[in-house]
Amino acid sequence: MLGLPMSDGLSAEINVTPMVDVLLSLLIIFMVSQPTPANEQIPLNVPQDSVVQNPSDPNASLLVSVAPDGSVKLGKTPIPPGYEQMVEAFKNNEKAQEDDKVVVKGDEKAKYGAIITVMAAAHEAGIEQVGIASERL
Repeated sequence: MLGLPMSDGLSAEINVTPMVDVLLSLLIIFMVSQPTPANEQIPLNVPQDSVVQNPSDPNASLLVSVAPDGSVKLGKTPIPPGYEQMVEAFKNNEKAQEDDKVVVKGDEKAKYGAIITVMAAAHEAGIEQVGIASERL
């Protein structure tokens, strides 16, 4: 070969293993020498207790209850079974139409489909805000 020096058996490779050992040792030393982080308390905004509504409160949202057997009550008035009867009951209820919102509360053992049917009937009756009631934690 022209212009290239002849190799006489010496290797010019870098042995990486000792360098990695030294770097890992330095990493461990720096990690151990760091001071422990202080146990600072992070400020947290916890919401206050929610307002409990009484059923007789005139400003309370209209509560629609779904029982385990699928029967539905609009406030304290039972609604006859059937989708069309539910829609008519929502349309004829003054408070639901005036407030334009209802809250659906299903019993633990009530079927999911029954609750969805009530919510769909409320939407079809023109009620824009249909919420789901929850228990206080």
